[in-house]
Amino acid sequence: MDYNVFLLNIQDKINQEDFFNLKLKFEQLQNKKEALSNLVFLRLQDPIKPLIMSMICGFLSLGWLAIDRFMIKDYALGILRIILSLFPCVLFLILGISYENDSNLDISEIFFGLFGIFLLLGIIWW
Repeated sequence: MDYNVFLLNIQDKINQEDFFNLKLKFEQLQNKKEALSNLVFLRLQDPIKPLIMSMICGFLSLGWLAIDRFMIKDYALGILRIILSLFPCVLFLILGISYENDSNLDISEIFFGLFGIFLLLGIIWW
């Protein structure tokens, strides 16, 4: 397989500047066939798909699920995003319930209010 054919196959998966840089690097390589045989097995992903999925999740207020992060296989940031979205909500919900059971209604209303605020912020921000 010629390296030009390979570059044409991955043209939609990288931006134009990287495409030309990669073409220059290929032209300067000594062992093009060996490098090309290794590059054929790379699984490249179209960068538009995670962007579209992120926008759809944003419109549906499901951005806190971090689906776009999991699509690009960035599992650590995806899990961190879910934790940062849910932790304040769960914390203030538990604190509100515990103070409501202790019949300290003023503090429980504050915690329930903070729960609602963080829930809305998590939905809107992500």
